[in-house]
Amino acid sequence: MNPHVLSVIIPIYNAEKHLAEALSSVLSQTGKETEIILIDDGSRDRSLEICRELARNDERIQVISQTNGGPGAARNAGLKIARGEYIQFVDSDDTMTDGAIGALLKSIQGNDLAIAHFNILLNGQAINRGYVQGEQNLKREDFLQALAKRPGSYYYSALWNKLYRHDIIRDNDLRFDCGLRWGEDFAFNMAYYGYVERVGFVPKPVYNYRRSLKGQTWRTMFTFGKSIAIKARLYQDLKALYVKHGVFERYRLHIYRYVFNVTVSQ
Repeated sequence: MNPHVLSVIIPIYNAEKHLAEALSSVLSQTGKETEIILIDDGSRDRSLEICRELARNDERIQVISQTNGGPGAARNAGLKIARGEYIQFVDSDDTMTDGAIGALLKSIQGNDLAIAHFNILLNGQAINRGYVQGEQNLKREDFLQALAKRPGSYYYSALWNKLYRHDIIRDNDLRFDCGLRWGEDFAFNMAYYGYVERVGFVPKPVYNYRRSLKGQTWRTMFTFGKSIAIKARLYQDLKALYVKHGVFERYRLHIYRYVFNVTVSQ
């Protein structure tokens, strides 16, 4: 087996409270064929110390320490050294569900991307979210049709419920835009989707997303005026995807509607 089938990239900033739990959820379901890249993005708590301690006890873990540049810059640093055939992004305060990595690796076989259901953890409840039901494989035309209905939903715009092919990222020099205050995940996905021919779907939740009302996404719901420039930029990224494949006119109204929708889980 390829010694680096999978690279799991985890950006970390002041995450000492949940970091060990997040790492455990990944380590418990991966073998020697997986590398786990921890990028400490200038944390002021014990996060870097915890990362280095974990790395001393597990050869699968690599640690990068850098000055604070935001999650996009941290993920770019991880991509720079990743050696896996596939790329998985995990946030340091969330967890993966049992069997998640195996399900994603199975789904991406013969496809360019795997997308799965996920759980939202809110007020002590785990809420299953996802749109495509059953284990399906969609060709590009059908995927673009499905995406147009809810492009701003976490299901399509987040990173953590997906598995990516590293060669697509590498060969097309795809990186996160560090100039975006938020939405860098959406922008990255729209660029990646431009090279996708087939998508595999996993109907089971693979990820537990810990949402807080203090989070960035919720704040932007009430500061739309300040965020309109970013929203307009993301609209252009979405539009460019459909223009690239010659179907923008068909989905114009769906895509234009994205500008007026606040990006929250739906």
